[in-house]
Amino acid sequence: MLALALAAVVPQRFAWAGGGKAHHDKDDDSDDSSDDDSSDDSGDQGKAKKGSDDDSDATVSDDDQDADQGSGKTSKTGGSGNTLPDKQDLTGHDLGTAKKANEFERDRFFVDKVDNKKTESGTLVQGSLTWTNFAFQESGGNLPATAATTPTSPGTNNSSFSQLFTDLRLQTDFRHIAASRWEARVDARLRFVETPSQSSSTGFTPVTATHVQSGFEGQDEYDLRELWLIRNGERTDVIVGRQFIADLGAVKIDGVRIDYAQSKEFTLLGFGGLYPLRGSRSVTTDYTDLYDSNGKDVGQFVGAGGFGAAYRTAAAYGSFGGVVLDPFAGEEPRIFGTANGYWRFGSQLDLHHFAIVDLIGNNDALGAGHAGFTDLSVGANWKPNPRLRGTLSFNRVDTDTLNVQANAFLSMPATSASPTIQNEVYIARLATSEVRASLSAGLGDLQRFQVTAAMAYRERPSFDLNPIGAPPGTMIVHLDPASSVEVYGSIVDRRSIADLRLGADVITTFAVDDVPYARTDVTAGRVFAGRELASGHGEWEGEVAYSTTKDTDTMVTCVSPSTCFGSSSGTILSAGGTLYYRFNRDWLGVANAFVSETALTPAGGKADPGIIGLSGFVRIAYRF
Repeated sequence: MLALALAAVVPQRFAWAGGGKAHHDKDDDSDDSSDDDSSDDSGDQGKAKKGSDDDSDATVSDDDQDADQGSGKTSKTGGSGNTLPDKQDLTGHDLGTAKKANEFERDRFFVDKVDNKKTESGTLVQGSLTWTNFAFQESGGNLPATAATTPTSPGTNNSSFSQLFTDLRLQTDFRHIAASRWEARVDARLRFVETPSQSSSTGFTPVTATHVQSGFEGQDEYDLRELWLIRNGERTDVIVGRQFIADLGAVKIDGVRIDYAQSKEFTLLGFGGLYPLRGSRSVTTDYTDLYDSNGKDVGQFVGAGGFGAAYRTAAAYGSFGGVVLDPFAGEEPRIFGTANGYWRFGSQLDLHHFAIVDLIGNNDALGAGHAGFTDLSVGANWKPNPRLRGTLSFNRVDTDTLNVQANAFLSMPATSASPTIQNEVYIARLATSEVRASLSAGLGDLQRFQVTAAMAYRERPSFDLNPIGAPPGTMIVHLDPASSVEVYGSIVDRRSIADLRLGADVITTFAVDDVPYARTDVTAGRVFAGRELASGHGEWEGEVAYSTTKDTDTMVTCVSPSTCFGSSSGTILSAGGTLYYRFNRDWLGVANAFVSETALTPAGGKADPGIIGLSGFVRIAYRF
């Protein structure tokens, strides 16, 4: 890292033009002034240039353009053109419709619209519709015979199930509805998955349906992420519906929120409503039967409420407050405090933090009645000059859920009357921590080369497996703490031979003590290349990667549960590519395909046959 810093500080023809390919104004008629395009912060940004048509003729003065993009806060303008007093927008979405288009948003796909003459006296509607498809299939071979007495193979080593889903997501904003102070947002998603046959060639039929997809339960999902209506007042905003309270722990509620702006810099906020099941991704599981630790049904509902404040200055913004999650039965309320913020200290140093401190409830870090950190993240971004950037962060993540909600998806505990074998435990606090540092330097003319080095330390504490309600004499299993160091390095040539973007990276982990984090040592490397299409409508990227894994336990025979967490070594070789293509200003496509070979060798045994995996991903996005 020191070498990177020294190399980056040395003067090298000081041309700080963004580091990538030099910008070419070859499309003089492109929409670089006032683009009436839409934006949802869904993270999918087109990598290709847009078309040139732009029928937006919005003309607004500089006085109406006070958009603080860094903090997501803007001044709001109603459809009548009367600018409201500057106040923070805490919905998590930029609701301003009278702002300057800028060079940073010029080629993005999901970009907020601005008003034109057609929309400023009515309702501005913007949004996107994305259709996503994913498929995965693998093939392998027969496993080696287990013993001389059983000379036949126990079966194949590849999964007999394929994965396939299709996903449709709609995000829509309705700005200044009928030229009023009312606005609305809808974010909904449908996912349909393949359900494999419930009987195999052997005639075995499982008791419950087989679910092989990712997601909350691996079933079809009817996800309503956001559905709210807001009235923007002079000082008070009222938001009704399903929403995330991003300023207070990102709590998801079905209820009401009220923001009151005491000034441009300080806003009070409060909310109340119902708390859907944490992690639910479908209206079918948002409110399901909840259970206490004795297996008693305690209803479906949990109440939520909170109060806090948000602040912003020229150099800082953030929020703080308290939240109550109160199950209607079966568990005492959980009360926690939370704070998050960002502070720009001059032009070289940025500091940020996020914290959740449990105060009352079963989630207390040190047991009931003892306060403690549940989540804590602090970090710094350092940029001493345009060529050099460093980061330093600490993250601690602990159990963050209600017992009654988690119990809805755990089996009932074993009892002396029903001595069943337990393979799960009830909620146990198990914090994991990470310290990470990185340094990245841009070298050469126009920062042609990007060199990055990073290092992280991860740990998880020791804990005991002691199921609640298990019959007397049940063995308590102790698991030792685990910790590892991760080392990462990469180099990228942004303008290499044939105008390719070439790069390579490598990562390796190793144990600090006897047991590595996740009980496995990993080493992986990757080389990749990419280039913009000649048409300017997109770009492609291809890569080849190779990784090795080695489990901690090399014992052939398991002695106790604490040593039966893997005793094999493996390799994965994969290759594939991704294509981004901008059909026109309103249509974007993304597709990729990968093939991989996985090899696994048990300790003291014969290598399993290789497993060939094929995966494909296609997404089509339309904005309106």
